[in-house]
Amino acid sequence: MPPANPRRFQETLESLPKSLEDVLTSYSGVPKDEQVEHVLKVRNEAYEYFPYPCLGMFRFVNLDLAAHYAYEDHVRLPLQQPVPDGATEPLFLDLGTCFGQDVRKLVYDGARVERLWASDIEPKFIELGFELFKDAHKLPNDHFLCPGNLLSDLPDDRLRQLYGKVTILHMTAVFHLFSLQDQKRAADRCLRLLRKDTGGPVLLLGSQVGSTVPGPYQGQNISSGYTHKYRHDGQTWAELWQEVCGGEEWKEKVKKVETTSKLLGQDQKKDPESGKLIEFTEAEPGSTMAWQMFEVWVTFA
Repeated sequence: MPPANPRRFQETLESLPKSLEDVLTSYSGVPKDEQVEHVLKVRNEAYEYFPYPCLGMFRFVNLDLAAHYAYEDHVRLPLQQPVPDGATEPLFLDLGTCFGQDVRKLVYDGARVERLWASDIEPKFIELGFELFKDAHKLPNDHFLCPGNLLSDLPDDRLRQLYGKVTILHMTAVFHLFSLQDQKRAADRCLRLLRKDTGGPVLLLGSQVGSTVPGPYQGQNISSGYTHKYRHDGQTWAELWQEVCGGEEWKEKVKKVETTSKLLGQDQKKDPESGKLIEFTEAEPGSTMAWQMFEVWVTFA
């Protein structure tokens, strides 16, 4: 099958980043000399169903959550450590999980499996994730919720199962897929997922395409022709959450919302030990394409 967009399709990989290599070696039991071929086989099968640029360009091998500035203190440690008496048991949800690569990295890093959940709109991604990581015997299949459509909220959408239960919500490469109006709908759905009775703030974090010049951008979408996508800087991202949390539905329920974000440039460099390594730098002024890492802390009344 020819690639849907040859400019966004890489035929093969020379090597894998060391972080993924370690997971495949120690967690999945895939011999090092077989890993590139194994990843390529699963990627190619997935691309036949979903010719997305993130698959065509092997974006999924980068383990975005572990690269986030908040990963160690605000994600890994809370999900690994025992819960003190009287404290809330953390529950992590990876929305738009793709192959579930960030969940597997968390397990490899010591997070407790029973605290981890994931969701995607496409069940085939979940099936191929178990094939990629060879761990159907290690992870509970019922913690992978499909379909999980942020813009749906129909009775059969399985995200409803976690309404009011999530304390750490991860979303990478999701919000930039939507128009600003749909982003507001997605933010509302996120608030429904977050736990309300912890007595303190709960967290939504992730990364997305941003811009030092925020606004709507037009990009090709394989399923619906052309669609407008909205890219944020730190100010417009904060304004989005202030508007949603201050709306009629949430203004009496949300006590406080705090956002932090960083707009970054990405430079792929070849490292002899780890393969391609993404190095983050401060985004250049005027850059319309940057990588935005963010945290949104929500305290409910």
